[in-house]
Amino acid sequence: MQVVLADVTDSVLDAASAPLREEGHDVTTHRTDVTDRTSVDDLAEVASRLGPVRAVVHTAGLSPVQAPADAVIAVDLLGAASVLDAFGRVVSPGGAGVVIASMAGHLMPPMPAVDEAAIAGATPSDLGSLACVT
Repeated sequence: MQVVLADVTDSVLDAASAPLREEGHDVTTHRTDVTDRTSVDDLAEVASRLGPVRAVVHTAGLSPVQAPADAVIAVDLLGAASVLDAFGRVVSPGGAGVVIASMAGHLMPPMPAVDEAAIAGATPSDLGSLACVT
């Protein structure tokens, strides 16, 4: 099976890819920063050149104890939107994607419906400028 692993840290890529290769998987690693749209687009291009993209699992995330709010927004919201947008263009028909997210969002009161609609309807490039995000 062809697997593409991406992370912002080379040492993490090395540690994650080694056991997969030992098990016989064909692994390609790609250093990717989900806060940089060009980096995410490059990852999607690399993956699509290797063959049909059948599954995408996005797990990048920060918590408020790990980073300031602007970094959490950049990785958890904007990064996820960029990954979904970039891979939405290259995923094979019948392919699937999943975003592994934190339960921390459930610690806050529900977001007003108007803010939910604004986020749901925004393009990834516009998300960061929404009043409910800033």
